[in-house]
Amino acid sequence: MSILIASGSKDNLRLSVSKVKTFVQCKKQFEFSYILKIPKEDKDYHIFGKFCHKVLEDFYNSYISGSLNPFNIEMGLAYKNALLEFGKQMTKDMKKECWDIINKYLKLITQDKKNNKLSNVIACEKNFNFNISDNIILNGMIDRIQVDVDNVIHVADYKTTKNKKYLKDDWFQLLTYAYVMLNEDPSIKKIRASYILLRHDFEYITTEFNISEILSIKDKYIQYAQDIINEKEYTPNPSVLCKFCDYMSICDAGKKISEPHKVFGEVNW
Repeated sequence: MSILIASGSKDNLRLSVSKVKTFVQCKKQFEFSYILKIPKEDKDYHIFGKFCHKVLEDFYNSYISGSLNPFNIEMGLAYKNALLEFGKQMTKDMKKECWDIINKYLKLITQDKKNNKLSNVIACEKNFNFNISDNIILNGMIDRIQVDVDNVIHVADYKTTKNKKYLKDDWFQLLTYAYVMLNEDPSIKKIRASYILLRHDFEYITTEFNISEILSIKDKYIQYAQDIINEKEYTPNPSVLCKFCDYMSICDAGKKISEPHKVFGEVNW
């Protein structure tokens, strides 16, 4: 089957952060998801993440649209809107945890406003879709874009993970978002970027990218595109991450890794 975009030139290939990361992590998972297009089952942590994203998106969009309401009023409305969309899929504990998270956030931003440290959020869930070369299309969505008090553009991605260790040195996603911003405004000199950890009291894992760092991501996407086009075997890469894979039940390698005392590469259970 073809990995190429269904419409347009047969040489066009759509890439996104998640698509590339899937390919790098496990080519078999990539085949299931992007070649065979086997539907994924929504798991509780997927729904929880979508719910939290929806609350924060609606909250900030209200102020982008000009709301003058206090923070607690708009956050309450955003929470109710998220319940209308996802409430039937949420357990009581999931709803409570999200409520606790946004209450913590209300306290944080209220204090930031009082101390004149509140950033100006200018976009939420910003879609992008553009050519980075003649035959590669980059698409995706940025959770949040803000202008900090020092006037630096700041792109951010919300994370609901309980384990934050794997994010410490993984800047690929944020470099991609920085590249999107630079593509829109070549006059930018640097971009700040963060993962915002919702389950860790909104801790920021933050870095700043200069122009050369941001531009380097283009060559990486071009190389990944070539690797994807050349791939024929889609060999599985069994690891501890298999237990989180949507396709473990239909992947022989994934089933084996779930058995105790099996050794695959560097993973020894």
